Amino acid sequence: MRAAVYLGGGEVRIEERPAPRPGPGEVLVELRACGICGSDLMDWYVDRKAPAVLGHEPAGVVVESGPGLPAPGTRVFVHHHVPCGRCEHCARGRETLCDTFKATRIEPGGFSELILVPAANAAADLLVLPDHVDDEAATLIEPLACALRGLDRAGVGDGTRLLVVGAGQMGLLLIQAARARGAEVAVAEPREERRALALELGARAELDEPHAILLATSARAAWQHALAVAGRGTVIQFFAPGRFEASFDVSDLFFKEVEIQFSYSAGPRDTRAALELLAGGAIAAERLITHRFPLEQTAAALAAARSGEGIKVVVTP
Repeated sequence: MRAAVYLGGGEVRIEERPAPRPGPGEVLVELRACGICGSDLMDWYVDRKAPAVLGHEPAGVVVESGPGLPAPGTRVFVHHHVPCGRCEHCARGRETLCDTFKATRIEPGGFSELILVPAANAAADLLVLPDHVDDEAATLIEPLACALRGLDRAGVGDGTRLLVVGAGQMGLLLIQAARARGAEVAVAEPREERRALALELGARAELDEPHAILLATSARAAWQHALAVAGRGTVIQFFAPGRFEASFDVSDLFFKEVEIQFSYSAGPRDTRAALELLAGGAIAAERLITHRFPLEQTAAALAAARSGEGIKVVVTP
């Protein structure tokens, strides 16, 4: 099988590897499409893993499986991490902090012709795709699940006034998911074409004192903007991972009772909710997926995503 191996510094090499053989409880999946996540573009995060096969938003078709698992020929979504469901973190609803969650992963990664799904992942978060959710749209399940968890953590629901800072793929998913919950959503985005798309998808250009501000970009300017517009009781959430030192006047935020929080990844409940929302038509997948590259052009796909010329970039076999 072919796999796109990330070597660091944006360099990718296509390698021929032996096809994995699934053991008891495991599932072998043939890739149909895998989305590029913003974390795949963060050199400070991915270079330390190199050499590695990146990609954790795959959809594919089952090639081999055992009893009680989706049969060969079934189209599925594959989640790269799953929690144990038993530890203290899982009991508190913080599944992404679970040791098992951090230890589990698909092999070798989403940018590969074949993907081995470990037994734990197959049991907890391998979802059968409805016929009307195509392979490319299914690559949005994992990022949409992250968006839903972020909205939950920020308490976004019916009547919430939400400001989303950044209108890349994650910001646009947050906007659509929040509106599906009945929230009033505004967007802050410096790029005219992205801001225009956010407005087309139902966001407003501004709103009064937001209840929550979700930072869907790692830019320092997003944090500074959030501090400037946060009102009484506002929740500021670092939704996108960043790497900068954040400073602020504690006394100013103290008397406003501003809350600062973080949201990382998603668990099985979130992926199921994401698939339901996607299947129900609340997410305009066709407006987000702008670029498609074959597996042998994974380096070009990563470059296109990094340049910001597209919204959602998908790698196909």
